[in-house]
Amino acid sequence: MPRLSIALALALFSAGTLAADAPPSSSGGAWQMLRTHFYADREFGEVDETFMHVEAPNATPDPSATSVTLHFGHEAIGKVKQVRVIIDNNPSPVVATLDVGAGQPISEIDFRVRVDRATNVRAIAETTDGKLEMRSAWVRAEGGCSAPPTSSGEGKTGDVRFRAGDEGKSLQVSVRHPNYSGFQIDPKTGDPIPPHYVSHVTLTAGGKPLLAIESGISISENPTFRIVSEQPIATPVTLEASDSKDAHFSATWNGGASKAVAAAGGSR
Repeated sequence: MPRLSIALALALFSAGTLAADAPPSSSGGAWQMLRTHFYADREFGEVDETFMHVEAPNATPDPSATSVTLHFGHEAIGKVKQVRVIIDNNPSPVVATLDVGAGQPISEIDFRVRVDRATNVRAIAETTDGKLEMRSAWVRAEGGCSAPPTSSGEGKTGDVRFRAGDEGKSLQVSVRHPNYSGFQIDPKTGDPIPPHYVSHVTLTAGGKPLLAIESGISISENPTFRIVSEQPIATPVTLEASDSKDAHFSATWNGGASKAVAAAGGSR
């Protein structure tokens, strides 16, 4: 679990269990512990939804693959350098830390997460001038972290899919990976499945940093991220990824076709 000690994670899980059915709040017990751990007594902006907002379903149809979208307004584009995504009541609350490449005009980042119980889903952005902005969405769910794996689709672990759109201004990247949470049961044997997840993803565009992601078990199976930019995303786009067992995957998309599949270590 990136950047969290086991002791802290257990404490947060206990706090989240107690608060699972509480109404939405910006000051839940799990969040207060996380806030102190990561941000000490720094102040947050929490009001201006035009600067940034979090979009997620109030009642998710699929707790194991809940869509979350981070929207950045005109004043935020090019000024957000890092976003940390937190799901208060998940066993591993820190979903991902996203480092945005300097000057990249990203207006939207989409991904899918596991949601274990009713909770706030938070995004805390740090801007280039050192300010913090936090937005959240309340999501009702049950059992997202223990839902059985789907094992669907073709390909092998580490295969990468690129899908471009919006005249080159959006790009979706997916890494085929089970992203086991450690809370799932093998449906064939009845045994617990050990955690095994993508821990780091780095994307470069035209040789420059686009987005770096540090993630954990709260990201859904076959981690998928969609980036929307105010300007066409430069090519080639290269993905470098690694997982919790120190396996490494890489692929490059050179533009052209709107859809491409690259085997681990390959390019299209």
